[in-house]
Amino acid sequence: MLRGGAGNGILRTGLPRVPWKLDKVFQVMTLWLLAYFIIGQIGVPLVLDALGIYRPEMSVRGSAMLHLCLDLCQLGVTLGILWSCLRSYRPRRLGLFPVRLKGYWILAVALCCATFPAVDWLAHQNAGWFPNELDTTWCNNLENSLSMGDWVTNAAYVSVVSLCAPIWEEAIFRGFLLPSLARYMPTPAAVLTSSVVFAMCHFRLQIFFPLLALGVVFSLVFIRTNNLIPPILLHSAWNMYVLLNLVLRPG
Repeated sequence: MLRGGAGNGILRTGLPRVPWKLDKVFQVMTLWLLAYFIIGQIGVPLVLDALGIYRPEMSVRGSAMLHLCLDLCQLGVTLGILWSCLRSYRPRRLGLFPVRLKGYWILAVALCCATFPAVDWLAHQNAGWFPNELDTTWCNNLENSLSMGDWVTNAAYVSVVSLCAPIWEEAIFRGFLLPSLARYMPTPAAVLTSSVVFAMCHFRLQIFFPLLALGVVFSLVFIRTNNLIPPILLHSAWNMYVLLNLVLRPG
């Protein structure tokens, strides 16, 4: 049992104790952050320069495909780091990174989706507290890209938000970080700490508080179901919720 799970209601869980110590947590998260920056800030610019492509002049479809390739790289690197750093512990045999199709987790996902309007309200409040013109420009560009009706562009963006990002983000934050922290602190503290790290790692103050709230929701459903599929599906549903709101919002 994870520490703090026995008397915390919804936080009760049967997740096994992780075998690694804090030095391994530091190693994995450091490698992941380095890879995140290297791919986005060094790798992509170098590849585009080598191909003679100026990013601001890319077509809508080209930009969408670039986002998809970037997220596929991050997915592969994240899973690769977890595998290479943790394989000696045989984490799957210990019940870590659980993936189960059976169970009543669909109901948990449906109930948690009911929190989306509240998180959306918090997102609008957060954007007002920390306005950023770049965020507005990015949203407008994405909205214009999706409204063009190009199926390749739309498929690329949907793949990023509904498949790639939810898998690698949930694997690192809920599958790895949350149970790792819960070895050293009560479960509520581990939920809050991992959620803060999740929000901080998006590097945008304008969305910090809604991401913090979502991190808590994803963590609770993961703990309650002992299954990575529900938080992945919830993460995907939230991203699609935002995408649809962006496309369908009144002009």
